Amino acid sequence: MDFRADFEKFCKDYPVQSVRINELTFNYRFGGNGDKALVLLVGGLGISDAFFNHFRGFVKSFKVLTFDYPMETNSNSVLADAIAELIKSLKLHNVFLVGQSYGGFIAQVIAKRHPEIVSGLILSNTGCLAADMDEETKGPMLDMIKRLKKAALLTRLVPIALLRGEFIKKLEGHLVQCTPEEKKYMSELFRYVIGMLTNRHERHMCSLMIDLINELDSTKESYSYLDGRVLLLLSEDDDTFSDAIKQSLIRLMPNPVVNTKICGGHLALLLRIELYIHTVTEFVNSI
Repeated sequence: MDFRADFEKFCKDYPVQSVRINELTFNYRFGGNGDKALVLLVGGLGISDAFFNHFRGFVKSFKVLTFDYPMETNSNSVLADAIAELIKSLKLHNVFLVGQSYGGFIAQVIAKRHPEIVSGLILSNTGCLAADMDEETKGPMLDMIKRLKKAALLTRLVPIALLRGEFIKKLEGHLVQCTPEEKKYMSELFRYVIGMLTNRHERHMCSLMIDLINELDSTKESYSYLDGRVLLLLSEDDDTFSDAIKQSLIRLMPNPVVNTKICGGHLALLLRIELYIHTVTEFVNSI
């Protein structure tokens, strides 16, 4: 296992391309074959290359698209519309949105606003945008938004370089069940991803997640066209979102397949890559 060699080959095989869509700049990677397409939507770190091994695995069976979230907007509605246009511009069909954490939220917004392009959803360790959540259920999400506002303020006061060590240490704390070789590989990946962060980027991602408060209007009818076409990967050992929020998400989606067995907390899809790829591939091929 050699992170640098793997990543350099990935960059050579799938170079970054850029395009302007709806006045937003998308820096994206695209490749693969097949009659189905996966759009990989990264979580709150906002660095899509964190999923490069998932990309390499999925291109064996599907067309795959991934990108960093454009800096020009902090509105999830604007972002969702532009992502839909990017998908159309690449002439992708049979599109499955694969979203982790924040990526699961933006996937819900895209699917709600653009049913014409979405064939299925794979949402992992994410929250819910249901309009009918009561105040008690919404409470932890509102608390999260308060913390994000404080984090956004912090990015104006403290250089991100001073925080990188803490970020890496926190991520490496999840590697307790890895072999020494796996731990070294993942540590190098973490250091690369955290090294890409800037104060502006962190503030942008905080703003997108704060804006989710304006998207709490989804109903079961919003996703009725996806009956049986939703996979929810909700790790039993991930407590980022409360059980009440997870249950609201399950109720919101029409007859979803629910899988709780991929362990590893909020980083489960990074720590159990092969199992994650197998589970998603099996589901998409079943549709």
